[in-house]
Amino acid sequence: MSVTPCPGCGEVLKDIDGATHAYVGASSACWTRFAETNASLPPVTPLRRLVTDAYMVQHPGVPERRAIQSVGVHLVALCLVLEHGLPVEHLSDTLGRMLARPPAWRWLEPPDPNGDTTIGDVAAARDGGDLAGAIERYVRGVWSSWATHHATVEGWVRDTGPV
Repeated sequence: MSVTPCPGCGEVLKDIDGATHAYVGASSACWTRFAETNASLPPVTPLRRLVTDAYMVQHPGVPERRAIQSVGVHLVALCLVLEHGLPVEHLSDTLGRMLARPPAWRWLEPPDPNGDTTIGDVAAARDGGDLAGAIERYVRGVWSSWATHHATVEGWVRDTGPV
């Protein structure tokens, strides 16, 4: 069986003929692993809610409207919780208010590397390890890797006043 690096996270995975997402830049194998892992994660840490946000930001796709907005929203979610201390239970409502009058999203060039861990590390911890620690490292690592764009994300937060 052949292997290919995921275009988002770079993890080398076996090629599979499976589902992909229309604008998320993930290989079929990575997308499948994300879906299976995310569906089975217990709420072991408040940051568990941000696993999807970290994954989407780590797999930004290409510069097109849907991908640009998706990455923007998911970066804002990470920013609100990690930098502003917004409780995760308020995140969905806060993002909903923000999206009622969204900022002028623009493409942000993804960092390289885009995080130092992947959903594979979370999956491995789920199957026998420090799951809460793996989630924390994953979420915080992806956010940290986008540091060159933090000011832009903070501007989106400020301009729309979601908090």
